[in-house]
Amino acid sequence: MTQQKSGLVPGILMGLAAMLVGAAVYGAVIGITEYELGLAAILIGVLVGLGMMAVKPSSPVLPPLAALFALVGTALGTAVGGTVLAVKYAKAEGSEVGYLDAFSTVTGMMPDLLGEDPKTLLFWAISAFAGYSFVSKRVKAARQAQPEQVEPVPAPQHQPEGSLFTPKNPQA
Repeated sequence: MTQQKSGLVPGILMGLAAMLVGAAVYGAVIGITEYELGLAAILIGVLVGLGMMAVKPSSPVLPPLAALFALVGTALGTAVGGTVLAVKYAKAEGSEVGYLDAFSTVTGMMPDLLGEDPKTLLFWAISAFAGYSFVSKRVKAARQAQPEQVEPVPAPQHQPEGSLFTPKNPQA
């Protein structure tokens, strides 16, 4: 009997890779345009979903992980973009700020920034939903395509010879 692979480990690896690539691209978009584009945030969820779908997963654990990866990817992309902008603005002011210092400052300010602009959270949620829905559809399709597990029928046991009504030990 062959065992179907769930695609859990490859799905996680592809999801993480897509999350990191999406966050880097989103951070670069923010750094170049100086705007947080909601569509770019949503595309991280799509990228994570497509990446995880590519491994043909059937594990029901992957859709929630896709949502988590998309959410973390958009948050990380926002932080990276803010870091790039902080360094860019510091150079324009004539001061020198390192990327690590700028990153820690930006991540420390993120709760306040999200409170000022809750629209960002909406796009993060849409991104997470996109990742979840892509992978969920693929997992459902893969699980429906799998043949149902049928328990093997036990082999017939040896039938006694003769009539069932005759005693097995006639001397007793």
